[in-house]
Amino acid sequence: MMCFGEPMRSGHSRRSRGLGLLIWKLALVAALSVAAPDARAGSPAKWHPGHYVFVGHGKIGPEHLAQHFRGVQKCYAWNLLEPEHGRYDFSAVRSDLALLQRHGKRLVLQLQYKAFGKDGCYAPAYLRGPGYGGGVYRASSGSLNPVLWNAKVGERMDALSVALGRELDREPVLEAVVLPETAPSANLAKSPQDGVEAYTPIGYMEALKQRMLAVRRAFPNTVVIQYANYPPDLLEQLTDYMKEIGVGLGGPDVYPRPDGVSDPKKGVYRLYPKMSGVVPLGAAVQSPDYSVANKKRTAAFDRGHDRNSVAVTPEEETPIPVREHLRLAQEKLKLNYLFWAAHPKGCFDNVKRMLAEPDLAKDPAGGLDGRCPPRAFLGPAK
Repeated sequence: MMCFGEPMRSGHSRRSRGLGLLIWKLALVAALSVAAPDARAGSPAKWHPGHYVFVGHGKIGPEHLAQHFRGVQKCYAWNLLEPEHGRYDFSAVRSDLALLQRHGKRLVLQLQYKAFGKDGCYAPAYLRGPGYGGGVYRASSGSLNPVLWNAKVGERMDALSVALGRELDREPVLEAVVLPETAPSANLAKSPQDGVEAYTPIGYMEALKQRMLAVRRAFPNTVVIQYANYPPDLLEQLTDYMKEIGVGLGGPDVYPRPDGVSDPKKGVYRLYPKMSGVVPLGAAVQSPDYSVANKKRTAAFDRGHDRNSVAVTPEEETPIPVREHLRLAQEKLKLNYLFWAAHPKGCFDNVKRMLAEPDLAKDPAGGLDGRCPPRAFLGPAK
């Protein structure tokens, strides 16, 4: 498979840049077409669909290496992967890969640049310098997230993707790379922030597309999934683009109760069927998704409020039966991968008991769709 270079940029005319991008897109489509027969034919080395344990940013412990889980999904913050401009440190990823390999498990790496909670920030400190459009903006929860639509911020994130891919794409234990949710988590169009480069929906969408494209190119031999949930007006175009370049669809919330993501007219759940069988699908049951009470508290936290100020009923505190999450994953979302939060412990214990039941335990994919879609990979790269 051919190796793709950067689209032409400085030093060329607009016509040259447009021609270069067109040539690159045609090459990408050709690459996807060539890769498709291999993906359909059987068992690519890095295709292990099924259930994974989500540990957030936490340490991987013995409790996360449980039977019936194929591996672990873990978040790695941008500012720890690149502590200084152009200096990368992937030692934490390397350590986790070695640990998981010893136990016959696999890693799903979530490249985390979004933070949640007052003053939380995963963006490198150097983004506060001149030329980065303010570097970060303040989200509704009080966190500071990178200004992705600024060209220099985007270039730095793409450089990180290239460096990660160069070192890790051919690691057999690295199962997938996940990009965090598309929600900007702030109403920047209506409420611009001082010192922050102006936000527009189109500019934001184009920035998301470029970040996805950079990761897809950097990891031709690894599944790539973009979590997409909001803004609703951009989801159709974003998911169409994801199909085009071979990026899978996922999200942070597999939640079998009414919610914005399940809205039949605007929610992202309605878009999963068109992606099924074309690109990989992988989403998470995170801690808030285990009960209505947890969901309501997290919604308050995301708006910058005290999560404990929310009124909940005893019924809402009752954990949702995890079979309902699985049924949603199977029937509506048609997932290949399902990432289960390890907390609350009681809910995670329920997941472990469910996966040990005979109808799921006998299936390596644990009842999920185990078929490899044709656009799961671009490789092999040279």
